[in-house]
Amino acid sequence: MNNRVRTIVVSVALCGMVLAVPAAALGLFGNRATDEIPGHTTHNQAPYAPAAALSWEELMALEVRVETPAPLQTVFHVSYPDSVMAKDGAVVRIKGFMYPLEAGETHTYFLLSALPPSCPFCLPASSRGLIEVKCEKGVRYTLEPVLLEGRFELLEDAATGLHYRLDNARAAS
Repeated sequence: MNNRVRTIVVSVALCGMVLAVPAAALGLFGNRATDEIPGHTTHNQAPYAPAAALSWEELMALEVRVETPAPLQTVFHVSYPDSVMAKDGAVVRIKGFMYPLEAGETHTYFLLSALPPSCPFCLPASSRGLIEVKCEKGVRYTLEPVLLEGRFELLEDAATGLHYRLDNARAAS
């Protein structure tokens, strides 16, 4: 194998590892979700969060059934878990990673993701792992996880394809 091909193969392998490690490390996919690591908590476990805290594991338990009644027609049927439906309209806290939709230092409208950024042009999760966030006061962009508090809403038949919204959100301390 020549050097150029070897470089490409190594680059592709490293990229795959970079993308796979965060999901496995956060315990959102695969068997690691049930493994306990002593003294370790994932980014979305906030010990000081109130009982109305949301977890990404709850949100990702959403069931989406796809129906194709005719060619070029697709219908998505969404079933929310009971624990998530019970929090619809409640003020909740959740910790995740910001994905701004526009350039700027602070943002009043962005996506919150279960997984950290791995590519500036790609979303790291399916619609199950994303929350639309609307704030009155801007939240400063950071690569670190942020703890937000706001009114949780289930989105049914949203044109965005998202299933969840955090409205009147603010950075929680």
